[in-house]
Amino acid sequence: MKETKASEAHEALSARAQRMLDAVPTIVCVVDIKAARLTAYNAALARAVGCTGEELSARGLAALSSRIHPDDLAGLAGRAARLASARDLEVVEGELRVRGRRGHENHEDDERVFAARAEVFSRSEDGSAREVLVSAEDVTERRRGEQRLRGSEALLATVCERAPVMIYAKDRGGAYLVASRSLEQFIGVAPGGMLGKTDRDFFPPEVASIYTDVDDHVRQGGAPFEAEDTAPHAEGEKTFYSVKFPLQGEGIPAGSIAGISVDITRVKAAEREREAARDQLIAAQQDTIRELVTPLLPIAEGVLVMPLIGHFDGPRASRIIETLLHGVERYAARIAILDITGVKTVDAHVAEMLVRAARAAGLLGAKVVLTGIQPAIARAMIELGVDLRGVVTAGTLHSGIAYAVPVGQARGGEEQRRSPRE
Repeated sequence: MKETKASEAHEALSARAQRMLDAVPTIVCVVDIKAARLTAYNAALARAVGCTGEELSARGLAALSSRIHPDDLAGLAGRAARLASARDLEVVEGELRVRGRRGHENHEDDERVFAARAEVFSRSEDGSAREVLVSAEDVTERRRGEQRLRGSEALLATVCERAPVMIYAKDRGGAYLVASRSLEQFIGVAPGGMLGKTDRDFFPPEVASIYTDVDDHVRQGGAPFEAEDTAPHAEGEKTFYSVKFPLQGEGIPAGSIAGISVDITRVKAAEREREAARDQLIAAQQDTIRELVTPLLPIAEGVLVMPLIGHFDGPRASRIIETLLHGVERYAARIAILDITGVKTVDAHVAEMLVRAARAAGLLGAKVVLTGIQPAIARAMIELGVDLRGVVTAGTLHSGIAYAVPVGQARGGEEQRRSPRE
């Protein structure tokens, strides 16, 4: 009776222990290395290899071996040999790739990676290892994440190596965390030569101070900052378009910033050339416009005609007088005809301009002939009290030219012919 109760108690205890093992998400099993069989295992093992408990009980290690990646079997044998001579509490670790029931060499998504550790669980009478306790954790996603991270790091390294723009990152103190190869080449240092150093190690103090101020502005503002900046270089000052922005995230030191700088030196030089060409074009256009609005026409030796049309403001009046005097001097004119046929009204401003033009031309030895005076303009000039003494007047441009040409062609300017309106 006592033996029956003891047996039942043992079975209950074993069942309880098995339920505890099955509740553990980590694989746990005991392997008899001499008999090459499983003596205990939990449900996590069956789930991992895609087998039922009956299959594991019936086939044991053979069921496991069929699921282990062939390339890992050789390493598994070597670890088993190490365990056979291992001391107590000595742990042997390694990784195994395990495929599910549907898995084969071409189904990588069905393959799982386990980090396993094993130690001697029991020994034979001669002291040699008999059973080993194996525990394993599924690290598939961790390894895939690490692989993606390595890929990202390799990609970032390649970008930093090949990018034609400058890429960099700095910590709160301004020390470089990342520096692209293009930046290192610009500075003139070997790969990795900028890491841990600051701008003060590579630029004059006044330039480094400007960079530091901008970096601090980005940290304090917490937003991207765009600007054009300059940097000294052996080939001459370079101009860059830079975008700096704060960095945040797991593993990134607080207060870090990053930046991308593009060399726009040639672009700025081209812009300056275009602006200079544009200014020259505008200046040429303005000269042409001035010539059109204040045309000066030499019609005979010593005779000039300047037709005037439209409205006259201060600047235009000044240009008319300047153009007239320049023409008188250039062509050695004795007669300058100002035709106001195209002028609709004459106010005090226009009248003053005509008088000033006549007096200025007279100082250079030229006589002014005023033509195209309409009746309304004549009345306005009388009402304004315009003093036209010394100015020859004619009703039409034709009559003015008829008066001027014989006079202009005469020798020495000694002619005595006078207009009835002089």
